[in-house]
Formats: sequence, structure tokens, C-alpha cells
Amino acid sequence: MSNKIKVPTGIDDFKIVIKENYLYIDKTLFIKELIDDTSKVLCFRRPRRFGKSLNLSMIYYYFSNNYDYSYLFKGLNIINQDEKYLKEMNKYPTIFLSLKDLINNTYPEFINKYKTIMSNLYKEHKYVLENPDIDENFYNRIIKMEEENELADALSYLVGYLNKYYNEQVIVLLDEYDTPILHGYEKGYYREIINFMKQLFVTTFKPNPVDSPVKKGIITGISRISKENLFSDSNNINVYNVTNNKYSNYFGFTEEEVNNLLEKYGLDSSKNKVKKWYDGYLFGNNTIYNPVSILYYLENQEFDSYWTNTGGVDLLKNLIYNLNNKKEILNSFEDLLKTGYIEHINLNVKMDFNTLKGNRDNIFTLFMLSGYLTPTKNVNKRDATLKIPNLEIRENLENIVKDWFTAGPLNSYDFTEYLYNNKLELFKTTFENVVIDSFSYYDVPNNNNGENFYHAFAMGLLMSGSSNYEITSNREAGYGRYDLILKPFNKNITAYIIEFKVSDSDFENTIEEGFKQIDEMKYEVSLKGYNLVKMVIAFKGKKLKIETR
Repeated sequence: MSNKIKVPTGIDDFKIVIKENYLYIDKTLFIKELIDDTSKVLCFRRPRRFGKSLNLSMIYYYFSNNYDYSYLFKGLNIINQDEKYLKEMNKYPTIFLSLKDLINNTYPEFINKYKTIMSNLYKEHKYVLENPDIDENFYNRIIKMEEENELADALSYLVGYLNKYYNEQVIVLLDEYDTPILHGYEKGYYREIINFMKQLFVTTFKPNPVDSPVKKGIITGISRISKENLFSDSNNINVYNVTNNKYSNYFGFTEEEVNNLLEKYGLDSSKNKVKKWYDGYLFGNNTIYNPVSILYYLENQEFDSYWTNTGGVDLLKNLIYNLNNKKEILNSFEDLLKTGYIEHINLNVKMDFNTLKGNRDNIFTLFMLSGYLTPTKNVNKRDATLKIPNLEIRENLENIVKDWFTAGPLNSYDFTEYLYNNKLELFKTTFENVVIDSFSYYDVPNNNNGENFYHAFAMGLLMSGSSNYEITSNREAGYGRYDLILKPFNKNITAYIIEFKVSDSDFENTIEEGFKQIDEMKYEVSLKGYNLVKMVIAFKGKKLKIETR
């Protein structure tokens, strides 16, 4: 790939991307639409890593008056627009505030990190103290991280200072505004963080008076918690989420953009497979590919779960772990994983976090906003159908369910202890009873997807007590890829190769196929020197049969 354009994986600074000649998909007409939009404040809600930060960085370099950044836009689409758009370039004092790193365990930790962010921002604009009307004492308290009482107002004050200094309205860019809210909810300081953020929004994005110091506010995040009224005193705000068509092609890659990239990188033959792995999102009327996964695929030229390996799923996992109505929600996940879609969802894009634990519609709406589900065409928000967009997400959702079992109520049985102590009959009996007693999730079709579901379930049960074993799944060994291997840390203890099979006929034939596969693929090569037991677990609906040799 030495002759190909460098891929900007993990880079969201527009200046670095352009100056260092990284691959850039031209989204600069986003700027034109923002200029035409009469809204005072615009909020864009998209899944993580879908280009929100890079877009805000692009907007910053276009409008900011602290330097002539026009060279960054040479040859890009915005340069070919009418003069009225070009006159806006590098005209306004511009603040770019990112909250995406405010991931804290406690509210005091959040406050200390926010003090650091504001201190750095105030240092950057310290020249405004040349204006004698500015409160120098307050300004220096922010820089020294001494201010407590008016910390939530510090952004609003800085907007006012810049407005006075330049005699020009200010553009405010606020990235990932809901990150501290999400983590406050997860870590137990939700009410404190909501009160702080409400004060920040009320003072910075005031109603729309003629003399407002804010030219335009542009905000990004995943969710909007409307009941908390963060925007209640801003009467000219438009919120754009994944169901809106306007601006829908500026976050993520369109199919045309992806096909052009694949052609440029000599990967035309992989178009269909790329579509299955990374396409499937519906933003407004546009089909959208996951941009991070596409970039990593171009760089590595291998199919993998790139986006789902970048983090951000803990809140969703915890929602599943802590449901008030586990049975109902897990039955819904049963339908989702069996069919690939979930029906009759009342999309509540103005959800209240306090209802998430018990509200099926809100939980699946959050999964949609987070990028794990996507609407089907012709979205009816009161009776929507959501689907799993692609193979990458399907794999991740299966892991989420598997992890629920790892942390869930089935942990009262330590299955690896049974294996460790050679209590094979107790293992078989208990395992069979757990499957029979479990919810109807295990009425899975007899196909490859069904085998994956059983595999995820069993993996979760076994991982609940893995202190005696190194447990590995779907690794290469011999001539193939085994399902599960339990390799004991003590070589005197029995090791296990476990193969899962979905039976479409009688159990005996299926069991024999499993042992034949273990032997012919020579999975045991990674367990030389160990006492070895081979195990085949055959499933048929909620029935199963376990044999060992």
C-alpha cells in the first residue's frame, strides 16, 4: 500500500489530515448548508466514530479568525461555491470545546477535568485581557483552576469576552456534549452532572436576542435527554438525528464514496463483502457505511470488527445487566438475533435516562442512536422496525448477550469447576437443566447462525469461572478453527476441546460429525502433553445432548 494515500485511522484533526496528505472524503459542503441554516443552535446526534469530531474540526478551521486557514480548503468543494460563502471563511472568533474525554468515576473528578479544559481554553485566548472591560480576576481564577461557583458559566463568559474583544459574534463548537452525562448516569452522579450541564447550556446558548454574542452553536453527541431540558431556554435549536434526511450524508461514508475508495485502493472485488460487513445504516434516506471500519479495512485489507473494538459499549452492557424487566427485554433480543430485526418499537428520540432500565422502546432507541441498530426504510417512529445493520454489529451484539450471561444470574453454577474436578456427569446434567430452564431464546433455527448463538451462550457459562483455565474461542489449530478449548494452567489437570453442533436430524449422527471434525482437523495439536477430553455438545431447539471421549 506504499503507493496509496495514507489512511487517517484515529485522526480527527482536519488540519493534520489535509497538511499530511491523508485520505479525506470531502464533506466541506456541510459548511455551506450550515451557513444557509437560520437556526441559532444545531445539534447533530450520530453514533461514536462516525465523523462528528472531524467535521467540527473542519468547521473550526473554516470559520476561526485566529489564522488564515484558507490553504486547507484548496481544491475542496466549498471553494467552488458563491462568494457569500467564501466571505465567511476565517471571519469569526471560534471556540472548539470537546467533552469526549470527560469519562470519570465521580463528580469531583469531572469537575477537576473540566477545570483543566477551561484553564487551557482561557490560556489560549488570554489576549482578550487587553480589553479593560474584562474581569481579570475571574479570568485568572479560571486559568489557575481556582473557580468553583461559576465554573459552569465559564464558557458563556469566554464567549462574551471574545465578542467584546473582536466586536464580532462567536461560533461555539461543542463536541460529544453527552459523554459526561452518559458516564454520570453509569457511575451514579447523574443528577449533579445534569445540573451542571443545564447551567452550561442555559448561559451559553441563551434565547435568541438581537444582541446575542453567539453567531451559531454546533453541538454533537449520541443522545438527547429532552426531559432534562438542557435546551429549554434556547428557542431556536434544531436537532438532527439518524432519522432526519437533512445533513444525513455528512456523517459516515455513502455507498458512492466507499465504491470510489475501493476502486482507488484496488479492492473492487471486495465490494459485496464490504457491504455485508460495514454497510446497512440508514440515515434519513441515505445508505451509510461505518467510516472507521472502512478506513481500517483499507489499511489492513482484512475483515474484522474494527468499530466495535474501539470501545463505547459498557453503558449498553450495563443496561442489559440491570434491567427491571429482564425477561421481556431478553425475549426481544431473542427475536432480534434470530431474525436480524426487531418490530413495533416506539422510537423515543427524546428519551429520559431514568426510564431506560425498564423501558423496552427506550433501550432499543438508544441502541439505534448508538449505532448498533438502524431503522428500516419508511420509518414510522411510533411503530418502527429496527434491524442489525451488518455482520460486524451482529458479531458484537452476540458478544453483548454472551457477556450478559457471564455477569448474569446463571453464575450460581461454576461449570469450569465441574470440569476441573472431572465431574462430567454433573456438568452434563446441570448444563442441560440450565438450557431447559432458560428463556425461549434457545428456540433457534437449525442453521449456522443458530450454532453461533449456542456457542455464545455456552461460552458465557464457562467464562463465569475461568480461574483454572485459559479459555479460547474460534482460534486456528491444526487444519481448522476450533469452537472452544479449555487449557488448564496446571498440566496435571484435564484439558477440553468442545465442539458445538446444531442437529437437523438425530443427535447420534450430529455427535459423530462433531468428533470426526475434531479428529480430522487435528485441533488437539495445541494441547500436546495434556490429558485431553473431547466434548461435543449438540443442540436442537431447547434439547441438547453432550458426549465426551
